[in-house]
Amino acid sequence: HRAVEAIRSSSKPLIVAGGGVLMSEAWGALDKFVTQTGIPVAETQAGKGSLPWDHSQSVGAIGATGTLAANRLAREADLVIGIGTRYSDFTSASMTAFQNPHVRFVNINTAEFDAYKVAALPVVADARVALEQLTSWLSAHRVSKEYAAEIADLKSNWEAEVDRLFHLNNPGRPAQSEVIGAI
Repeated sequence: HRAVEAIRSSSKPLIVAGGGVLMSEAWGALDKFVTQTGIPVAETQAGKGSLPWDHSQSVGAIGATGTLAANRLAREADLVIGIGTRYSDFTSASMTAFQNPHVRFVNINTAEFDAYKVAALPVVADARVALEQLTSWLSAHRVSKEYAAEIADLKSNWEAEVDRLFHLNNPGRPAQSEVIGAI
């Protein structure tokens, strides 16, 4: 229950969803948990698709090729909840992504080694089972209105920038972002 208390006492929590979310088919449990709590979700490359890209709590990829929204939230997070992630250098920008001097970690992972990484409160468990239990235990918990507004603002600004980059209108010489957008 230390993990529950850590979540309740945090003011800027962030979930890092890794491949373990997909391996345990926990996308529905993750959706329910973050819709209920308002906690934003950043994805690792292996965790892509943990939530639909347009989910209100999805802030996109984190780390070296991450979104501005995910990386800004990571920088200021006071609690990082890793779900099925190994915190690779690519994902964590060699652990420089998390700049808050008081940041704590809760790691949900079936691999004990990964659950204990970064001096975390370890939860050695299947992602789906752990998320279902957390949803029950935190039924009345929600992030603050101020943090929810910050998340929404960062997400909106990032989506506007992506839209701008997908539609640069360079006739005959499309930019890389336009090609990616077309695909």
